[in-house]
Formats: sequence, C-alpha cells, structure tokens
Amino acid sequence: MAIVMDKKIMVCAFTALIIVTAVSVYSQDKKKSEKTDILLTDIAGNITSYKSKTITLRLRLKYLDRIFEKITFYDSKNHDIVFEISSKQIKKRIARDMLNLHEGMGYFVTFTVQKVGSAGEIIAELQGFKPVILDYMP
Repeated sequence: MAIVMDKKIMVCAFTALIIVTAVSVYSQDKKKSEKTDILLTDIAGNITSYKSKTITLRLRLKYLDRIFEKITFYDSKNHDIVFEISSKQIKKRIARDMLNLHEGMGYFVTFTVQKVGSAGEIIAELQGFKPVILDYMP
C-alpha cells in the first residue's frame, strides 16, 4: 500500500513540475514577444518617440565587415540596420558577443536610437547582442 501511495505522490509531483515549467516558458515567450514586436521601419517612422531610448529587438545577423568595422542586422521584413563598431568603447563592450557570430542566426540586439539618416535608415549606437538560442537553453 505504501509503494502505491509513493508512486501516486511521485506522479502528482512530476505532473505539477511539468505544468509549472510550461507556464514559465509560456510567460517568458510572451514577455520576449512583447518587447520585440517592433520593426525597424516603425522606429524610423516614429523617431520622435524612440529618440534617445534603448531598445532590444530580435534581429538576424546579416554581415560582419571586419575591414570597415561595421555589423549589419536585419528584421523579419528584411530591413537592415548597420552599426559602427570601430570605437574602443564599443569593441570592449561587445568583445564577448563577437566570439561566436553566425550569419543568419537570431540575436537580441540592444541599441540606443539616435536619429534617422537622410536615406531613412536608423542611426543608433550598439549596446550589445545575445543569441536568441541562449534563452531557450536550460
């Protein structure tokens, strides 16, 4: 009788653990989607409300130019944003992030919006980026 009760308790505990984990993952995904639903064209079109704000978007790496020291990301509508990474402060800040770059991989990119250029592109300062895959790993 005691063995049967122990099995029931174990099954209940395991089921509760699965439910808590599922709810936690769902709420984390919801929080991520809330902060990353903005497109680059939305920011450029409404620059007055985004100017001088630090934003985190889910973008993909397009290209790293080591000669001219620029890094390009793109959003889900294939709009690009280019960051200069030539200053010593930025190089120091993103040194760890630069170790494992892969074109096409998703990143949470954090940047501070400065202004919109004459061609309609966003001019911003890169704060850092983190692979999206790290949020899904235990």
